[in-house]
Amino acid sequence: MIRIIFNPHSGEKAKGTPLLFLILVLSILLVPLDAGAQQLNTLGRPRTGLVLSGGGARGVAHIGVIKVLEEMKIPIDCIAGTSMGAIVGGLYASGISPEEMEKIVTSIEWNDAFKDKPSPQDLSFRRKQDAADYLIDFDLGYKDGKLQIPRGLIQGQNLNVILKSLLFHTEGISNFDDLHIPFRAVAADIETGETVVLQKGELARALRASMSIPGVFAPVEIDGRILVDGGIVNNVPVDVVRQMGADLVIVVDIGTGLRSREKLSSPVAISAQVMTIMIQRNSKAQIATMSPEDILIQPQLGDVGSSDFARATESIQIGQKKAAELRSRLAKLAIQDKDYLAYLSSQRKQSSELPKIAFIDVVNKSELSTKVIEAQIKTKPDDKLDMAALKKDVNRAYGIGTFETVDFRLERKNKQAGIIIEPVEKSWGPNYLRFGLGIEDNFKGSSNYTLSTRFTKTAINRLGAEWRTELQIGETPRFYSEFYQPIDYSLDYFVATGVEYKVRNINLFNEKGDITAQYRVSTAQVGVDIGRQFGNWGELRLGVRREHGDVGVRIGDPALGSASYDRGSIYSSFSYSTLDNYAFPLAGADADITWMYNLKKMGSDIEAQGLSVHWMAAKTWGKNTFVPTIRIQTVLDNDDSPIQDSFSLGGFMSLSGYSINEISGRHTGVASLIGYRKMGSSGLGVFNMPLYLGGSVETGNVWDKRSDITYGSLIYAGSVFVGTNTYLGPIFLAYGQAEGGHRSVYLFLGQRF
Repeated sequence: MIRIIFNPHSGEKAKGTPLLFLILVLSILLVPLDAGAQQLNTLGRPRTGLVLSGGGARGVAHIGVIKVLEEMKIPIDCIAGTSMGAIVGGLYASGISPEEMEKIVTSIEWNDAFKDKPSPQDLSFRRKQDAADYLIDFDLGYKDGKLQIPRGLIQGQNLNVILKSLLFHTEGISNFDDLHIPFRAVAADIETGETVVLQKGELARALRASMSIPGVFAPVEIDGRILVDGGIVNNVPVDVVRQMGADLVIVVDIGTGLRSREKLSSPVAISAQVMTIMIQRNSKAQIATMSPEDILIQPQLGDVGSSDFARATESIQIGQKKAAELRSRLAKLAIQDKDYLAYLSSQRKQSSELPKIAFIDVVNKSELSTKVIEAQIKTKPDDKLDMAALKKDVNRAYGIGTFETVDFRLERKNKQAGIIIEPVEKSWGPNYLRFGLGIEDNFKGSSNYTLSTRFTKTAINRLGAEWRTELQIGETPRFYSEFYQPIDYSLDYFVATGVEYKVRNINLFNEKGDITAQYRVSTAQVGVDIGRQFGNWGELRLGVRREHGDVGVRIGDPALGSASYDRGSIYSSFSYSTLDNYAFPLAGADADITWMYNLKKMGSDIEAQGLSVHWMAAKTWGKNTFVPTIRIQTVLDNDDSPIQDSFSLGGFMSLSGYSINEISGRHTGVASLIGYRKMGSSGLGVFNMPLYLGGSVETGNVWDKRSDITYGSLIYAGSVFVGTNTYLGPIFLAYGQAEGGHRSVYLFLGQRF
């Protein structure tokens, strides 16, 4: 309120009072109004605020509602959102159309947003080896004498990169009132339980904080506060949009309903119900503040779950349908065509040319040398900014495996544009434990299991040296320790030294499939390698090995005797991998070739060469994937080599129908064609567990002499299976059959391809 006070009895000064009064009135009338007030006066309509609730994948329905609002020519003056509502609201406020948003949430890339790591294709080769060998994808940290775990199942690296890419046009905007539509994101301070309304800062980071589901996504720290999903404190932020000056509110509530008694059958379900009760309570409190003129839209999403992004198209259609049912109430908010065109012109982001990059700075607070991180960045000064290339650079740096996140941003200095790369070390590192599990049973008394763990001490020095130690128990006990030292900043060249002790069985079976003898072979080995990595797709090693072993009879006639042996050899291996997945690959290839030459001059009892070859590739058409594979193991120049030089076949996809490692010989070979079809999917990202139905055709055999290797000696086999990927690795239930009446049913957990 403005008061104008004057005194008519003030003598000579009062003579100018009417003129002064007139000047004051005119000055007040001519003061510029705020944007909302201008719109109210010029268009004769209330200032309309849009409230978008949280709800995970169900929040995709917001896009359908916005599509109807645009069809009806209803402008929005301000937006407040929580969690997925913040994502949709923030994208729309930044100038992205609902049609563009629909393409985003139905894309394959959006599924990657809910994974913690880049795909294996983007990992460094060493991290690919971790992913292939240890399919339980969880790093347990060891720091300051204590075991530590991440603050969330997902650190949000991919989500952050995708949001940054989508919102790159907002770089430089620090006040959300300066977006195309004023916007607020709601988060919760996990320390105090307070509601935090984010209205300044980096938009992508605010959105990421607003949907940091506790326990799933790691919290986000902004201005010293540790923030999580705002749904736990204010899932329907009506009060926030009121504070932004909204006269009338459109509320879209897609909250999840409570589970029935029958569905409350597990601790997870009970915990989820508690969370839902909390969210519903604060949502109802906000909705109760709505006036009769406000409009509430509650799409009936039924059984669409909070992680059902695979049903995004369906959710959008449900949102459209519900908004369309309220056309009669919404119609009063519509404006004339020419006015709405002017509104859209100001709301949509404008296409602009990406800048030339003048500088690239790495803000490095890690133990690694800055030059190591810089070597992963292929974008160079004077390059024109290429978002796809920049994303690859960031993923390449993240793929080193020692960072919790690798952030990036555009920064301007002296009218020049540059990129800031900011890696953050894992808070639960730098030492990590990983676990692996393998189980195979053919329900005929033949089974084995392996339980393994790997302890890796990373970033030992500025060049990223690692000390890796593995322990495996079960059918094939093994201990292995390797010190790995890169010798250049690009991490291309390295030296490695390692020791290994392992035990394995060599089985002899009769024609009925019964074990007649079993040899137990134990070996101790030490080796030194020099190597070269090729990008993130290949590795070449050259080295020397020294080995001592013992062979004894475990099952069978003791007269078969026992023996010890020594080996000294030169060694070479080449590995290649571009697979997109190590459980059920859909694309890419994988190969490994190992050659070893045992020399008497190096202490070997005999001179012999050994060769091992493995190759596979995956190709997908629609939902159908085909994987041809070849595996060969052979002694090249000695058909009379001792029993410890034998190789084994048998088991699921290794001449299916035979028992595990049922047949052995000095030369083995198997070729197979595996096919599977994706039958369905539940969940997203790390929660995505599609079901696969498939089968294999296989041919191969084992031979003691090269002269025995003929087409006529090949054994034909095949299998049918159903499988899925779990948190413990892929699991298969299969039936296999091979020539000669060999049949087996398999339960298999672990890597198979």
